[in-house]
Amino acid sequence: MKPAKVFQEFEKLAEDLGIRIIQEKGNFQGGYCLLEKEDIIVVNKLKPLEQRNKALAAAFSRLEITGLFLKPVIRDLIEAEQGEGKFQSEISVD
Repeated sequence: MKPAKVFQEFEKLAEDLGIRIIQEKGNFQGGYCLLEKEDIIVVNKLKPLEQRNKALAAAFSRLEITGLFLKPVIRDLIEAEQGEGKFQSEISVD
């Protein structure tokens, strides 16, 4: 599956889970955070699409998605991130 299509699938998954994906420019890697009770995943739009997909996979690997139907390529990406054990820091602001 092409990287752009993978990104679209992650966007659909985020929408289904009520998570907002924000693409911004900056000097950061990206990841999942909880901001004022809103689930957000931030990705660096300056990074190549493959890296943004990897950041999304890492973010989703931290969430409970066991009962959801995912396309096999999306599930494989998420499970690969779970196997690596490399999670971005979670930021919580109340």
